[in-house]
Amino acid sequence: MNKENNDNLSLRKKIRRVQDLPTLSKTVFRITELVNNPKSSAKDLALVITEDQVLTARLLKLVNSAFYGFPRKISTITEAVVLLGFDAIRSLLLTTSVMDLFFRQKENRFKSEGLWDHSLGCAVAAKVIGNFLRYDKIEELFVAGLLHDIGKVVMLMYMPEDFNMVVDAAADRNILMMEAEEDLLPYNHAYAGKLLAERWRLSSKLAEIIACHHEPELAGRYTQESAIVHLADIFSRALNIGFGGDDKIPPLNENAWDILQLKPENISVLMEEIQNEFEDISMFAKNI
Repeated sequence: MNKENNDNLSLRKKIRRVQDLPTLSKTVFRITELVNNPKSSAKDLALVITEDQVLTARLLKLVNSAFYGFPRKISTITEAVVLLGFDAIRSLLLTTSVMDLFFRQKENRFKSEGLWDHSLGCAVAAKVIGNFLRYDKIEELFVAGLLHDIGKVVMLMYMPEDFNMVVDAAADRNILMMEAEEDLLPYNHAYAGKLLAERWRLSSKLAEIIACHHEPELAGRYTQESAIVHLADIFSRALNIGFGGDDKIPPLNENAWDILQLKPENISVLMEEIQNEFEDISMFAKNI
């Protein structure tokens, strides 16, 4: 076995040792299964959610926030599911769960909060771009954007020496974190994120988008979704939302631009909408 295979095997072992992640509990796994089952009803989903008191409280707080602006108070999970839809509920629950992973950090609180803001910004941007392109699975894009850099969180939590070495090198040499990873490590954050997505039993589609968000042309039949997340990442950085591990804006992948067929005059409109939506969602996301 060559060195690269040994290094990849070592990383896989590290990922497998990550125990009791607060992100995807058995409840969230079951919710995902129900959402993917066309025979599931709002009542079925509500029964699973209400088994978890924390998720129940968070979800009701979210749907009753100013962000949604319903004219009356939503008091039951079943009502929330009916009003928002299965995909939106799954996205909200996943978002609140993933927050736990970002904010578990004590020693690197500043970095984890910055990564959270960047990830949330990318999620919002992916959703805005998807709406503009009339993509039919908007909530899926939101989740993909939210998780695109989850590999960086894994590195920060479980390989902090690697993470700090790469971040320091990126700052010292004024390069992208991805470039520093290629120079210093046998893996990168996109690969680490894909491994974690597989461990969480997320869809192969989502795992592939995470793995290819810097090179969407490699995502096979998911090139459009990967291209959207790639552009969302760039827009989020251009708007200076959060901390992506370096202070640079990644170059636009020409293939991604060709895939999406956007026009230069669309950019300012999209970025203004992203900024406004991020400000709205970040206000209540930090209070759940």
